[in-house]
Amino acid sequence: MLLEQIANAGIVGCGGAGFPTAAKYQTQAEYFIINAAECEPLLKTDHYIMNHYAKECVQAIAEVGALLQAQHIVIATKAYYTKEINALENAIAELKVPVSVFKMENFYPAGDEQTMVFEVTGRTVPPAGIPINVGCVVSNIATMLNVYQAKSGNKVTRKFLTITGAVKEPKILDVPIGTSFAECLALAGGATIDDFMFINGGPMMGRVGTMADFAEQVVTKTTSGIIITEKRDFIYELFEKDMGQVITKARSSCIQCRLCTELCPRYQIGHPIHPHRVMRHLAITDPAEIDDDPIWQEALLCCECGICEVVACPMGLMPRQVNKFVKQRLAEKGVRYQRKENLELTVSTMRDYQKVPPKKIILKDGLKEYVDLKVENCVAYEPASVKIPLKMHIGAPTEAVVQIGDTIQIGDLIGQKPETALGANIHASINGIVTAIAPDSITIERKAG
Repeated sequence: MLLEQIANAGIVGCGGAGFPTAAKYQTQAEYFIINAAECEPLLKTDHYIMNHYAKECVQAIAEVGALLQAQHIVIATKAYYTKEINALENAIAELKVPVSVFKMENFYPAGDEQTMVFEVTGRTVPPAGIPINVGCVVSNIATMLNVYQAKSGNKVTRKFLTITGAVKEPKILDVPIGTSFAECLALAGGATIDDFMFINGGPMMGRVGTMADFAEQVVTKTTSGIIITEKRDFIYELFEKDMGQVITKARSSCIQCRLCTELCPRYQIGHPIHPHRVMRHLAITDPAEIDDDPIWQEALLCCECGICEVVACPMGLMPRQVNKFVKQRLAEKGVRYQRKENLELTVSTMRDYQKVPPKKIILKDGLKEYVDLKVENCVAYEPASVKIPLKMHIGAPTEAVVQIGDTIQIGDLIGQKPETALGANIHASINGIVTAIAPDSITIERKAG
């Protein structure tokens, strides 16, 4: 019953690429781990949910843990989130459920699911594997709020997100899916600078854009935050550089210091990934000839967290971008990572001493002035129209099941996933009339009056 409710609600993971939740829960697991680390600097969305919806989340966590037949149900968060931990522990005590809180150090990327699995269980997910390979299922705390709401028949039609940075009034927003970023910015009082860039998500793994394409952006099921900032420092440099420049600099300037490897969180938990080797390989290989090769295959293990280029490299090179480039080339040729049977995974003995504090990221990204901004107030908003993407998740895009002119209500099905494909249904987020259907989106306008 619960699994069916989750599927019908169109729930996908709120903390990452949007893996369809119902598909993830079609298993049994020893550990059910809730990612409540919110490890990307400046974002406060999960903080707000833990502080204001702890009881709802804990109840859903316990029920999903029972569905998975999990022996251990754990909420993993950072030890210094004392207010949030207090709210969670009070909810656990009130509900009398077998849920515990695991307190982690403050480091990045504590919210990476494979890093979190290692922190909680001491187990390393196999290279190119997923948590269930070691008996774990991981979900985001915001996803659990959606699960709670799905039990009452509510669909995923709204999103909590943080808007912060160079804005007049940083806020938590509660808006319908499909709300424009421009309206979100207006809710924060507008930008404090005339020309800005933005980050869709967090400063490390979010997507960067400029004012030119800001108006085209809309809130999706996986939107965690919007950061407005000046066009400066490392983030803009990364955005404006083309791959030709990145590769030329990598081939000519890498000093093989190994820092990109030593600080790589996947290398630290035992994965055979060595970014410095990939950089060296690039120096002696024509980029056009990237093909199936053991060293190139290591790039496929990159989680794209960005530590190698934001913190590690003393030469200002971009190993993450090189890994992404190699991954794209290998994907074009149909090359996938070849797992080795009985591969011994050796955890780095220096791991505990090489965890990256978020403060270093903030300094490198030029975002220090926004660290102490208060982002506590939440504003709910109802736009006059929404533009809802037909693909907001891993898997196949949905297919429109409405027509222009249809009158619909919040929660009505508007995009249906192909029956046998991995995906998630999409629902109307406002009451109104369908005014446009494009190959990738559906526009709904609110009825006048």
